[in-house]
Amino acid sequence: MAKNDKVIRTIRLSETVSPFGPGALVDILGESFMAMTGDEWPPASVRNSVSCDRLAAKLRVDELWAAPSSGEPDAPKTPGLEFARFPAWLFCQECRRMTRWTRMMESGSTPKCPDCEGRLVPMRFVTVCATKSHADDVPWPDWVHRAGSGTCDRKDRLRFHPSKGAREGLSALQVSCDACKTTRSLGDLRGDVLVRDGFTCRGKQPWEREWGNCGKPLEVLQRGATSLYFGEVVSAIDIPEVEGREAELDEIILKHPFWPAVQNGYADLVDPMVTELANAHGHPEETVRHRVRALTSDEPTLQDTKRSLLSEEFEAFVAAISGSAPAEDFVTRVERRSERTPAGLGDVVLVDRLREVRATIGFRRYTPEAQLVPSVPKRPMERSWYPAVEGYGEGIFITFDSAAVDVWAAQDGVQRRADRIESNQEGSMLGSRLHETSPPFLLLHAFAHAIMRELAFVSGYSAPSLRERIYCESTGDYGVFIYTTSTDVEGTLGGLARQGEADYLTGVVLRSLEQVAWCANDPVCSESDPQSIDGLNLAACHACLLAPETSCESFNLLLDRAMLVGGDGFDGYFQDVIDSALDVSVSAMG
Repeated sequence: MAKNDKVIRTIRLSETVSPFGPGALVDILGESFMAMTGDEWPPASVRNSVSCDRLAAKLRVDELWAAPSSGEPDAPKTPGLEFARFPAWLFCQECRRMTRWTRMMESGSTPKCPDCEGRLVPMRFVTVCATKSHADDVPWPDWVHRAGSGTCDRKDRLRFHPSKGAREGLSALQVSCDACKTTRSLGDLRGDVLVRDGFTCRGKQPWEREWGNCGKPLEVLQRGATSLYFGEVVSAIDIPEVEGREAELDEIILKHPFWPAVQNGYADLVDPMVTELANAHGHPEETVRHRVRALTSDEPTLQDTKRSLLSEEFEAFVAAISGSAPAEDFVTRVERRSERTPAGLGDVVLVDRLREVRATIGFRRYTPEAQLVPSVPKRPMERSWYPAVEGYGEGIFITFDSAAVDVWAAQDGVQRRADRIESNQEGSMLGSRLHETSPPFLLLHAFAHAIMRELAFVSGYSAPSLRERIYCESTGDYGVFIYTTSTDVEGTLGGLARQGEADYLTGVVLRSLEQVAWCANDPVCSESDPQSIDGLNLAACHACLLAPETSCESFNLLLDRAMLVGGDGFDGYFQDVIDSALDVSVSAMG
């Protein structure tokens, strides 16, 4: 490559929402960049409008926009997104000199060392604000010189190199100043050391030229740490308008005599109103409470927004089963339950064409409880919007027998296992980002993962391209939707929806249950204490139930295959199906 040749760096359009939405790090060809918020995007004249009134209304914005895209990224007039190089401190792989890279130094080519022309690569560590989701470089010159006499002010003579002598871990690396010979080991690079040395957050993001006076404590992270970025993405299936039960419930709530007082802040009236409405109209109290909270909140919680979207989608699938006319981007067929359908399952809706819209609303850093940074800061006198992307594809919606699920969930053993996960969820930092734990949800989630693993073998789509949607927002509304999408407007090829046809689905379900009935890591997997982050899984590991990160809407948490196949003292939901399949196998062998 010639010295001044520019390097073309590209990502997929869908990746501008997840996993490389605003605030996320993007590693490309050994370089590290951070995606900027929407206020730094090109003007609307070159962006692409994404139409989804239902999602925009739930998110309370005026518009959704996709990033500009082009089939010729090296064309001179191709619009694109700007990314900030982060961390800005780089070091030379040849001479180890550290250089702070600025926007004025960008030429489009790979950064080169000013001393030896060696390649500059990003430093491994960055700092984040512990509470307000800011991110910045480690203040390397000041941090190093804190260990010296304090008289050296040179910031351009630093080197990052191995320590002398036999040391391990971070202590084997150090940063030194060639001017004053001060050296400091990376073993000292900890958040408490930064606080003790007087370093606090400057209140900025890497692409911002000005900073405030945040003053909150800093934490040091490796730039590849998962806690550097928690993106908040909300998706919606484009469905025809249906008169759903949620809209009916909202109307009932608004007509209740207590509603004006509740709306004006009389919280003591919420409980009696919820109880009265639940008893009078047959809605679960938790469902009524969620709707009251959503109607009284200026900014509904993310979980309430997702719950509302899923409830409407479930109504659309129910309408499809009843024979309602399909929409242009919601083309369905129904496979009625028959003698071949595994016990416990109901009707199946095959979606030959669907449209999904995914929008990123913001991000957090360090903990999921940190302050949310919006993907697009709202400004007065301007239309509000979020970055979004649309995809077209197909899927299989499988209903569950609600009466059978409720009877199964009443088992003491099932309740005990669910209570263990629920208890761990209450004490987990991730707990608020997850669905509420219940036996039906654990069952549906485990089933979705089991069947996705099997569909990856038979449908022609790779495992990361399959996604799940779990419908468990109200008692009796139980369903699983497995789907795939592509940014091509022509959609996908039909191999997934075909597997939902009666001739294929029974075999898919039976094979998926057989695969999880016994795990390669048993008895460790099935008998170990709670697994994964904060003990939010029970019997679930990479050998039996875990899916690619892109497939699971719950971060591969809230999983327990014992809900499917049974455990100590209780039957799994598909216990009879598995026993019958084993009996048939034994008879065939005999």
